[in-house]
Amino acid sequence: MTYLWVYLKGMLMGMADVVPGVSGGTLALVTGVYERLVSAIARVDGDFFGYLFKLKIKQAWRHVDGWFLLALLVGIISAIFLFAGLLSQLLVTQPVLTWSFFLGLIVAAAVLLVAAEHAKSWLHWLGLLFGIVVGYVLSTQSLLTLPDGHLGIFLAGMIAICAMILPGISGSLILVLLGQYAVLLHAADQREWLTLIVFAIGALLGLLLFSRVLKWLLKHYHVAMIYFLSGLMLGTLFKVWPWKTVSGVNVWPWQHATPHYLMSGLMIFAGVIVVTGLFYWGRQTRRA
Repeated sequence: MTYLWVYLKGMLMGMADVVPGVSGGTLALVTGVYERLVSAIARVDGDFFGYLFKLKIKQAWRHVDGWFLLALLVGIISAIFLFAGLLSQLLVTQPVLTWSFFLGLIVAAAVLLVAAEHAKSWLHWLGLLFGIVVGYVLSTQSLLTLPDGHLGIFLAGMIAICAMILPGISGSLILVLLGQYAVLLHAADQREWLTLIVFAIGALLGLLLFSRVLKWLLKHYHVAMIYFLSGLMLGTLFKVWPWKTVSGVNVWPWQHATPHYLMSGLMIFAGVIVVTGLFYWGRQTRRA
């Protein structure tokens, strides 16, 4: 049953990853598997490779919490295959209502996480503010110009994967800001395997390095990191703002052609209810 819960939480992460601008890390944090996930990834270290080299497969598998990672990964992949088409269609046919749901989900997630930690210092609130600023900047500003060719693809993989495991930050959005999203989309469509492999190697290296930093920060500055990660989610809210013009500019509901006041309000409330249920479900299953 434990790994069934992990599988279901992986499905929730996969559903979030399908939506541009929404991070699977948000659902991992809310459902209580985020720290375990970061810790498991960080255990792909010298000891792990030493076990593999000595053909001690069982020890290597236990070292990285293999069954947990497998259950989570299968859940993520299942959700992508099952719900990608449906969510993509809803984003086209019912954008206001769909984004309203995710707006309620993200706001409730940030509020619940902050409320659960009980800040003991003004520095924690400063971390929240810093997270909001960082989230906004990462979501709106061009980051840096990467070199052309496979070196740029490799660096894009390292940077984007860091965003993918941070709550609130969409990895696909980071690729857009790095100018590599179209390149990788074309490579996937044309089966340019060398480009895809270079990106995957960069992503793997970035994941292994960044997960160690995250694990250390969560261990030594747990409350401050939760506040910072909550701030990241709040800082990217404008990306999921439901009321936009055709060109993608945010407007107030009364400036939108079809604001759907009642239904969008209900969808925001539904997002709050869903994430509240997930939050307390995550705490109970984590204790179990």
